[in-house]
Amino acid sequence: MYIVLVVDDEAIVCQGIKEFLEMSDLNISQVLTASNGYEALDYLRMESIDLVLTDIQMDGMDGIELMESILSEKPSIPVVVISAYDHFEYAQKCIRLGARDYLIKPVLLPQLIQVVGAELSERDGKYKRFLEDSLKLKFSMTGMLSLRSYILNEVITGYLENSDDYLFIFEQIGIKLEGPYYLLLVIELFWERTGAEGGAIHSLRDRNLLKYATVNIIEETLADWNAVAFYGQGNQIVTILQFNEFDNAQRRAENISKLNMIGKTIVTNIRGYLHIEAVVGISPIRLGLPALPESYREAAKAVKWHALYEDHNVFYTEDFSLKEASVQVNWQEKTEFFVESIKTGKKLEDIQGTIHRFITDISLIFESDDSTAGIPLSIAYRIYATLLEMKETVGDQYKVLDPILFFQFPLTGIEIKKRLTDFLTEAAGLIHASMTDHDQAIIQQSIAYIRQNYRKKGLKIQDIAGYVHLSPNYLSYLFKQIIAETVWEYVTRLRMEESRQLLMNTHKKRYEIADEVGYESPEHFSRVFKRYYGESPNAVRE
Repeated sequence: MYIVLVVDDEAIVCQGIKEFLEMSDLNISQVLTASNGYEALDYLRMESIDLVLTDIQMDGMDGIELMESILSEKPSIPVVVISAYDHFEYAQKCIRLGARDYLIKPVLLPQLIQVVGAELSERDGKYKRFLEDSLKLKFSMTGMLSLRSYILNEVITGYLENSDDYLFIFEQIGIKLEGPYYLLLVIELFWERTGAEGGAIHSLRDRNLLKYATVNIIEETLADWNAVAFYGQGNQIVTILQFNEFDNAQRRAENISKLNMIGKTIVTNIRGYLHIEAVVGISPIRLGLPALPESYREAAKAVKWHALYEDHNVFYTEDFSLKEASVQVNWQEKTEFFVESIKTGKKLEDIQGTIHRFITDISLIFESDDSTAGIPLSIAYRIYATLLEMKETVGDQYKVLDPILFFQFPLTGIEIKKRLTDFLTEAAGLIHASMTDHDQAIIQQSIAYIRQNYRKKGLKIQDIAGYVHLSPNYLSYLFKQIIAETVWEYVTRLRMEESRQLLMNTHKKRYEIADEVGYESPEHFSRVFKRYYGESPNAVRE
């Protein structure tokens, strides 16, 4: 069963469409009506609307503004425009804002039924179409990932494991991976760190063009090598180098010695031609296609060493696999996950459990005295970097956690385990307090703004988010986490509580109260009130 919302400032039009749709054979359970965009938004925030039919020219918030709000807050809800204005620019703007159809008044009722029925039926199959569209995009040669890149990503992530599949698929997409020895390079591009000729790159189109250009630069740089370059995930470009039996047996040492030079040349060329920074991770040479997933994981992991060694842009796995790092502990990934857990944890006792699990997970690195100046210190500096980023809210307390001063080397493996645990406990406490204070401050600012403005008919979540300099989506998430209700549940509660007090303690008319607490019409106010309290405004007053 569907719920349809009709928005028009002509009551007779709303009522006519409402009655006609309710009498139709369409599977419609309810038709709601609103006289303008503000009233419509209230419905959209409270009800599960399946389709919106809206006029363009209305007092207050018009149809164009309503569509902009729907596109921002509820982009999955289809909109059909019914307008008396047969102007191309109106229709063009509506289609640009996502309108599914544009009907001219007076609309023919059979045409209305056909359009509404088609939209509701299409909404039924939206999930199936979403999957189909996703597959089309994934396999589109003009999409961000071509079929070639998609297949190669499946190979390096381990989703294609049958060697017979490899040979057949490579033949279909025109790639020869005959090896039999392979090495992987993962080149990660840093959009926020550009050269002197430009700022950060935010446009998706620009990033895709730069990725395309990067692939060309890599292919030119490795023209003398048997290499295949393709788009990886996100800001990665992946390159597979192939070596035959002779290369591996007779030239292996020579090839390995050239890897660092290859990586530096790639970084230099990308910086020189595209003015962006890049980091290269290089895997060992391994035998066979089935080894590619492990090589990819190692090369991608090698890139992360840049966070600790910012002066380096090229990381060969075997060079940077120090003795303590060779222990089977993925400490870098665990450290990043730990930092995010501390920053998002809402209870200090939960954070204590996180610290205990983290120390347990990396416990192997404390079993040798060789560890005293290696991984634990690197972990401490990663956490310390987080404190430096937050020093405005942390205050000067972070200074006592300078890792060199805190650890006071030399220490044995057992001693450093205890010192690292103490370090993490103190740092986590500062981070948690800082994050909590910061989030609480933002929400208190939001609440103060809402309390000052909830009576305004035009109040939008974009207004509140703009006031505290957050995106609407993140404000909604943060508000729900801290206040345990959504922004609009909170706004509605303030409006309802005030209107109840006005009903019980004043002689103001229902329409006066509705206007005073921010509702466009007394009818709409009454519906919201009854839904909230379970009884009508008149019943409460009586």
